[in-house]
Amino acid sequence: MKFTKLFRVLTLSAIVSLLLLAIPASPALAYDYEITLDPEEGEIGDTIDIDGTDWPKTTVIDATTTYSYVDIYFSSEEAGEGDTIGTAAADDVNIFQRVKTGAIVGTNGNFSTTFKVPSELKTGNPDEDVHGGAYYVYVTLGDSKVIRAVAEFTVIAGQIALDPTQGVVGTEVEITGEYFGAREDITVTYDDEDITDTIEGDNRTASGGGFTCTILIPESTTGAHTIAVEDESDHTAEAAFTVEPEIAIDATEGKKGDEVTVTGTGFGDEVTEDITLDGTVVGSGDTDEYGSFTASFEVPDVEEGSYEITVGDADAVEFTVLIAISVSISPVTTQASPGHVGTDIVISGVGFEPLHEIRITYASTPVVFTTTSDADGAFAYTFKAPESQAGQHTITASDGINTLTTTFVMESTPPPIPELILPEADVKAIQPVYFDWEDVTDDSLPVTYTLQVAIDDDFTSASIVVEQEDLTDSEYTLTEAEKLEPREKETPYYWRVKAIDSASNESAWSAPGSFYISVGFGFALPNWQIHLWWGLGAAAAVAFGYWLGRRKAVSAY
Repeated sequence: MKFTKLFRVLTLSAIVSLLLLAIPASPALAYDYEITLDPEEGEIGDTIDIDGTDWPKTTVIDATTTYSYVDIYFSSEEAGEGDTIGTAAADDVNIFQRVKTGAIVGTNGNFSTTFKVPSELKTGNPDEDVHGGAYYVYVTLGDSKVIRAVAEFTVIAGQIALDPTQGVVGTEVEITGEYFGAREDITVTYDDEDITDTIEGDNRTASGGGFTCTILIPESTTGAHTIAVEDESDHTAEAAFTVEPEIAIDATEGKKGDEVTVTGTGFGDEVTEDITLDGTVVGSGDTDEYGSFTASFEVPDVEEGSYEITVGDADAVEFTVLIAISVSISPVTTQASPGHVGTDIVISGVGFEPLHEIRITYASTPVVFTTTSDADGAFAYTFKAPESQAGQHTITASDGINTLTTTFVMESTPPPIPELILPEADVKAIQPVYFDWEDVTDDSLPVTYTLQVAIDDDFTSASIVVEQEDLTDSEYTLTEAEKLEPREKETPYYWRVKAIDSASNESAWSAPGSFYISVGFGFALPNWQIHLWWGLGAAAAVAFGYWLGRRKAVSAY
């Protein structure tokens, strides 16, 4: 019985042990949730590899697949594992961009996928632009908001674009920048030389980290040059600008023997460049360290026509060779340095028909002068600039076969404003009224005057009672036909004068003077005659006193 009971106990123990062996152990539900990024820094738009290990596996049971997947987020807000990401106020991370949805975890618990560094974070709330600096990559399981893994990522800030990307020295280039630090000063360099002081436009980033400014390409050699922009956070972006060679000439036409100056930029560093006229070398220039040069050549003895001047790889410029006939004028006048009526003009020419009459025409008047060329076809003739309006005037020289023109610029400075003398202000004038004013001098003589008398100081057309033009003297006496009606001191007459020179330049009107004429009879003398009689009377009184004194002295003896 005892053995039987013991046998049963042993049998039961064996059965329980077998059952325990038959029941599989329950799987552990703890995961490491590891992720790695490659690379761990990059620019906006870069593609980043992300690998995960030890995540819940995708399972296949009886041909049925149960997928495990993850979502990947990019955020500027720092959080830890176990925190939540979402748009609710209670979530730990609200500013983010979902950069990958539903990345499948393999049956081994690993996943591997990619995402692009975004330029904006706008899946969450509020939206935010991506700048340079530290950001965070979060991974959640499926649609869960719980963060299971965190990796830090550094955004390399700053991107610039140039428009255009190539051109000649002096080209205006627009620089557009993005993804720099917000509201930070920028420094612009050209081949490591600071040119910030020369930029136009933004010199500081906006709240979104962007800016737009323009620069002028400085003197530099041909080829690629580096334009760089750096913000206060040491974020730097670079772009290349390709300098192309260019030439310019100081004259677009000339004749044999004329000197033409060629300037070049954007060539090689300290090299010699040949100057060619339709393929024929006519000169050369040595560039400096910036690829620039200035050189001259004489126009060769070639036929009249259009030619191309070239230097190296620069675009050609057109130059016209003229026939060996020319006309020149002295003095050379410009708007800034004009001549005047009466200026001695010397016009000379070469290459005209020998021993031939030369007709010289001052076209705008017109005035024609004639002279004769010498045996070599040269001539020179001097005449005075005639009366003509201010501005440019064409002078033509012709032998009947050849005709050339030059220009003379007449001055446009108005003469001084005349100073009024008589009648004096607010005095009673005597008929016939005599007007007198200071003489006016001017480069373009002679000067004429215009006199106006009116019954109001506005000198409206209805109020003007006397108007005399082209007066050659600085005085005028009204005629009998111009006799003025009496007007009292309270309602006087007003008068004014302006000067006009021989180049038709007019001064401003003088400040108006005033006078009045009372009702009365009797013989009236002009003011000047009254002053004369007063002077004569005073002289007579002095003479009489002297005579009387002498007489008394004689009587005393």
